[in-house]
Amino acid sequence: MPEPIGIAGGGSTTLPAGATAVACEYHGATYNVIIELLSNVPASYLSNFTAKFPVPGTSVSGLGDQALAFSQPLSGGLDNEGVVASKGSTIVEITATDTPATLSQIEAFISTLL
Repeated sequence: MPEPIGIAGGGSTTLPAGATAVACEYHGATYNVIIELLSNVPASYLSNFTAKFPVPGTSVSGLGDQALAFSQPLSGGLDNEGVVASKGSTIVEITATDTPATLSQIEAFISTLL
């Protein structure tokens, strides 16, 4: 995978005081992967991500305190998939579009980041 094309970090006026966030975007010819890590945020921020799912999400058991995932088929047999999970005051979100990654692989990676 190439280096990320975008990395943003630090605080933001849209986050609560004391919260931090880091976001990385990896973009290839057809695929796009976005990884976001937020710290010191309430678990209710999870809804900020699930509200942007392109299709209804499903609950993921055993991943953090709570987690939701979506999968949307694309042409060519690949998918647009995403998982967002919270544990304590940390939220991790990964969206993988047009990649060979599976939801299980995304969930396993998120578990290492929580």
